[in-house]
Amino acid sequence: MTGLLVPWYFYINYITDTIVQDKWDVPSVAYARPLELYQGLALSPEALVFELDLLGYRATNKKPQSGQYQFANNSFIIHSKGFQFPDLNSPAQIISLSIKNNQLASVSPPLARLEPHIIGRFYTSDFENRLPIDLAAIPDTMIRGLQAVEDRDFKNHHGVSWFGILRAAVKNLLAGEVVQGGSTITQQLVKNKLSYNQNSLLRKAHEAMAASILETKMSKAEILESYFNEVYWGQEGKAAVHGVVEAAQFYFAKPVSQLSIAEQALLIGIIKGPSWYNPYRQTKRALLRRDVVLKVWLDTGVIDTEQYQISKQSALGLSKSRQLKTDFDDFMDVVRKQINSQFSLSDLRRDGLRIFTTMDPYVQFKTTQTARQTRAWLDDTVESAILVSGTNTGELVAVSGSQSAASQYNRALLAKRQIGSLIKPLVYLAGLELLPNFDLQTQLQDAPLTVTTQDQKTWQPKNWDGKSMGAISAMDALIYSRNQATVELGMRITLTKFIGFLQQVGLQVQRNRHPALFLGAMELTPFEVQHVFGLFSSRGGKQYVNSIRYVTDQNNQVLSRSQQSTNHQISVESIDAINRAMHLITTAGTARKLTTNFQLSGPLFGKTGTTNAGKDSWYVGFDRRYLATVWVGRDDNKATPYSGSSGALVLWGHLFKNL
Repeated sequence: MTGLLVPWYFYINYITDTIVQDKWDVPSVAYARPLELYQGLALSPEALVFELDLLGYRATNKKPQSGQYQFANNSFIIHSKGFQFPDLNSPAQIISLSIKNNQLASVSPPLARLEPHIIGRFYTSDFENRLPIDLAAIPDTMIRGLQAVEDRDFKNHHGVSWFGILRAAVKNLLAGEVVQGGSTITQQLVKNKLSYNQNSLLRKAHEAMAASILETKMSKAEILESYFNEVYWGQEGKAAVHGVVEAAQFYFAKPVSQLSIAEQALLIGIIKGPSWYNPYRQTKRALLRRDVVLKVWLDTGVIDTEQYQISKQSALGLSKSRQLKTDFDDFMDVVRKQINSQFSLSDLRRDGLRIFTTMDPYVQFKTTQTARQTRAWLDDTVESAILVSGTNTGELVAVSGSQSAASQYNRALLAKRQIGSLIKPLVYLAGLELLPNFDLQTQLQDAPLTVTTQDQKTWQPKNWDGKSMGAISAMDALIYSRNQATVELGMRITLTKFIGFLQQVGLQVQRNRHPALFLGAMELTPFEVQHVFGLFSSRGGKQYVNSIRYVTDQNNQVLSRSQQSTNHQISVESIDAINRAMHLITTAGTARKLTTNFQLSGPLFGKTGTTNAGKDSWYVGFDRRYLATVWVGRDDNKATPYSGSSGALVLWGHLFKNL
């Protein structure tokens, strides 16, 4: 017997040591941009309500408490939850504001910032979603309430409550089935760590021995703190929600310290069976369980009669954010791509980094909605990809990689397609930069021409309408997207110099030595196209689109900040000249539908693009706020009936009208 007991003891002793020394792997968290509120900000009531709902705020007709807002006559009173930013702690506060003509007319305080929404995580290998908390930060009612429900003798026993076991045994015997457990909080902590699936005598013996030993190594407060950080509270997709911090966020979208007594009681009640009492799926069952917990708290003096009556009459108050049809996966693909160049995957999973991104939740929502309508507005054979970034900042605010929510292929980031006439602004920009005495009033010949290629073959470019306009200005050639005139300009520049120019603005095209390059015979992803046109929207200030503002560690210290660098030496005057032409494209050229049909207010700038047989339909354009790239086509690269103006531009127009 001794030969069995001694190894068993040492094994249990080892198990308890691991619990004492345990350091949880904390997933890295990615946040959307925080909504900064100031007078003059372009913001509609619809967009603000969407953001508040996404953050888990609840509308009320009374004076708002933390996490609530009041809305009437385009005026808002918001009681923010507060957030610890790296640069400044933003405390919970009352924010009053009014909106007029989709712009903030007044804000008090003059500058306020709402907390950012969590858009994704880099999980641990066990897919556990957890953020530790100190016991002192948990409300006292919740700490005492846990003991009242799960282990009333917690302060007095040494890991195992023999009275509790006896009481449970009697109740189970009378009921003829297992209706009550006798496990202490310490035993439950051990059970979570050991991850036993079978309810056997051997498991109970392990738990009892380990709990008794654990109580000699940890104080009661340390056991409670470990329990609150360890306990399983539910499931979010394939990620398990562990710990009270994530439970409060998951169910109520608020910090633990701001949980009401009714919300605390619901969380404590859920512990008994997170699936059985899931309040999102089993509302009545969860409500009854919460009320049982509240009655126990009343009977044991955790709360008084007034608190009991108020809490029992409260609705569940679950966060609406999980019910909103939001999709951040495509944006997170970009974040992963950019963050992986700075940090290893093991760092992301283990170090609990906080990644503050540039994503705008409302613009992302509208972008996703637009993509989902692709087949309704066009036909049921085509796919789409959409990217939106800040016109001047280069900050990516939204991404959609498919018209389908079920698609796992992010075309915005991965699909390389020919860009067609999207190349033309770069051809004319190269002309302005490389050719002496050339400007957009210079005459070009929009006429048939024959070009000899490097392999001594001949190539004859055609216009999209099969016609030639003769002598026209470079401005008109760009506005009306004339192929023959563009190639004539390209031959003046020379293919070699044009390829060097493209490399200067960040495009690698060494293998393409055919003059069809002047008409867009090169493949880029929509994301790469967004980079290129950021040069125009920012007037040369931002060359690359970025999805991350900064990254901090668990202690809120900034580890990395985004840095925008440019390697071009293109004059602002040349970029402005191309932008004037791209503005005229939206009023008189191939994109005039934006002003005539969609009646969008300007100034607008943009360029359509179409490849042979409509295999690729493009539109890239910007206004004062946003630059957006839209691609439409088929995954099998077959022909479509769409040009840039009849396909991609339709989605772009709807998106900007909704924004």
